[in-house]
Amino acid sequence: MFAEWFEFRIGQNFVNVQQTVAGMPTSASGAQDLYLGAKVALTEQQQLLPTIAPIPQMNVPTGSSAVTAGRVLPGLNVDCSWEVDEDFSIELLVAANRVRDDARNSHVEVAIGLTGAFQLTPKLEAFIEWDTFYPVGATGPSTGPLSYGVGGFVYFVTRNFAVDIRAGVGLNERSNDFLAGVGFAVRY
Repeated sequence: MFAEWFEFRIGQNFVNVQQTVAGMPTSASGAQDLYLGAKVALTEQQQLLPTIAPIPQMNVPTGSSAVTAGRVLPGLNVDCSWEVDEDFSIELLVAANRVRDDARNSHVEVAIGLTGAFQLTPKLEAFIEWDTFYPVGATGPSTGPLSYGVGGFVYFVTRNFAVDIRAGVGLNERSNDFLAGVGFAVRY
């Protein structure tokens, strides 16, 4: 938007979730709440010092009745990234966001993600990541950390338009067994 140091972000996700919560099978589907955020680059990479960019963000209650939080859920992510060489980069994301739980209550969730991205061709990137989510202040039998291993591909149709596909597995007992997704991103 204002060069390479600022991004305004808007996102819309659609979900179909089938899981077992406290021994009961559940399912929900529909449009999730609208995501709004801004990414502001604070530093450029200098040797071991990463590129650092805070991302203040929020979800606003616009989703389908089965999946909406019904309230604004604010948060802050901090993105740190390192270009190791022209074909490999590492990204560390630390986040604290308000989320809705299964009982439709909200609590803070701290998330940590570590991603390795490999440039396979000028237009195709492969990635692997580890993501863990820690509920803070949540109560109930189904609360606890969730960890996932995820991999996928991003294809850059143009410099400003990319499509992606991902699949992952749960790494602990509380996590869903499997996840998959497809998406796209447009940059103006």
